[in-house]
Order: sequence, then structure tokens, then C-alpha cells
Amino acid sequence: MVQNSSAFVVTRYTRQGKPNELYLTSVVVLMVELIKMAICLLLLLRDARGSVRELCAELQHHLWVERRTTLLLGVPALCYAMQNNLVFVAISNLSAAAAQVLYQLKTISTAFFTVLLLRRSFRAAQWVSFLLLMAGVALVQSEDGKSSSAPTGAAPWLGVSAALAAASISGFAGVFLEKMFTSGGTSLWMRNVQLGLFAIPLQCIAIAQVDGQRVMRRGLVQGFHTSTWVVVAVQVVGALCTAVVIKFAGNVLKTFATVLALLLTCGSSMVLFDFHPTQLFFEGIGLVCVSVWLYARPGDVSDVLGLCRRKESSPRSAPLRHIPDDVSEEELPPKDGHIVV
Repeated sequence: MVQNSSAFVVTRYTRQGKPNELYLTSVVVLMVELIKMAICLLLLLRDARGSVRELCAELQHHLWVERRTTLLLGVPALCYAMQNNLVFVAISNLSAAAAQVLYQLKTISTAFFTVLLLRRSFRAAQWVSFLLLMAGVALVQSEDGKSSSAPTGAAPWLGVSAALAAASISGFAGVFLEKMFTSGGTSLWMRNVQLGLFAIPLQCIAIAQVDGQRVMRRGLVQGFHTSTWVVVAVQVVGALCTAVVIKFAGNVLKTFATVLALLLTCGSSMVLFDFHPTQLFFEGIGLVCVSVWLYARPGDVSDVLGLCRRKESSPRSAPLRHIPDDVSEEELPPKDGHIVV
């Protein structure tokens, strides 16, 4: 929860200032991939009991012998590289709260690709949650244009487009990666190494195409400060936590973490960025929170509806009939449908 919210708030905080003095977001994404790769290799070395030879044998087997699987992982690697850059564009042109809420549309794209790729189905309550999510996002975006938290010279339409594109790509990449994770017994750290083999070169190409001239003039880490490295650290933790959550966390934990992160982001934005949400904005946040809960807990809704139906269909108890003390049962026999007390 803390990582989910802090990623948006901290990044939004570091993107304030003159454009020429800001760090290059494409370089931050590259740093995240490099550090993540190093950490995963260290974890694999630990699993190999500190034996470099055993680690090299594992890498050779998974990267070369099973190269077909490695090549397939290039698809989500490309998607995540695009997604990471689009998220930075969204945060740079929208408030932190609005960017995060818009990004929650990945729930819909995830559902769509889950049905398409994994051949799964959803309950009625989950489809209702998708409609609530879209309504909440519409309310949030309609109020974001009135907020003073957006940076000067920002392009809200660009931020919205980037957030929607990132959400769609994230849904596809997540489902594709889940399919890869469930197709074998390879560790999550090895999967991350396989992803990094594609993500790092792709990000270097993105830097050369988008920020090549600026890198040549002022260097790769231009505009980097302590807060920038905090952003890198938060993003690295998030990437590693995603792998752990996919394997260990349940729906309840993920649902509450997402909802609390949304609320925490809104509260932090009010303090740090002079963000003044309106009643409609809070209603939109509420709809998003309810939709996320419905999506993850459809069984609770079915149980409540089933209980209500059982209560309505159960026969009512017969009313009690009181007999005064001075009247005997023989003088006042019970009527049909009454219970004598």
C-alpha cells in the first residue's frame, strides 16, 4: 500500500520545477531496471548457496537452453518499458491522485485480456465493478481540470492519454506474464532476469531516441538529486513487490492495499501539492474503491443476496396470542394459526 501510493506522490513531487532542470524520466526507468537486475542476480546467487558456478549453470539453462521461453518474455518486457515511460508522462501532466485513479483502469484491461488469453469468466458483481470504475474515473477526471495541483504548462489530454495507454498495456503484460509464471517452475527472480535482458536494451534505445541530444549535452544523470534516487528506490521496491504479490498475496490483501493507496495519495496531494478536491472528486474516489472491492470479492455480494432471498422465502412465525389470567384455555380455545401462551 505504502509503495503504491508513494510511487505517485514522490514522483509527482520530484517533477516540479523548470523543465530544463528536471531529471530525465527515461534514465530513471533505466536505473530501475539495472538495479532490479542486480538485486535479482544476488538473490539467485543466494539460492545457489553462494556458488558462482552453479549460478552460471542456472543462467545458461534458463537463458539459452530454454531460449524460446526467454524470447516470449520479450513481449511483456516491451510492454513494461512502454508502461513505465507513459506513467511518468501521466504524472507530469496530471495531479498525482488523478493519475493513479486513471491508472486503475488497468483492472478493466486485465479482465479483458484474462478472458481472452486465460479463458476465464467473471461473475455479475465483477462486471458491475467495471462500470462503477469507469464512472468513478469520469468523475475524477472532470474535477481534475479544476484542481490547482496540475503543473504549470501541463497538457491534461496528454496525461489522460498516457494514463489510459499505460493501463491498457499493463493489463495485457500482467496477464501474459501470469500465463508465463504458471507454465513452469522457474523462480520469480529468474523471470525478472529474463525480463531485464529485454527491458534494459529497449530502454537504452528509448533514451537514444527521445533524450539522446540532452544526454550528449549534460550527461546521463542530469537533474538527479537525493529525491530522484528515492524515486528510483520506490520504483525498484514496487517492481520486486509485484513479483512477490503475484505469488503470495490474496485478493483481500491486494484489494485493501489498492483502496488505501488511493486514499493515501489523495491525502498526501492535499498537503504537498495544494490539491483541493471537490465533492464529486471524493464521490469518484468512492466509486473506484467500491468497484475494486466488488471485483476482488464478488462472493460476498452473492452471499448477501442469497441470505436476503432465504429470509424472504422462509415462512413467518405464527403470531402469539395472549390469554388473560381470568380466562381458562377451555373458555377461549386457540384459533387457527395462533400459538397459545
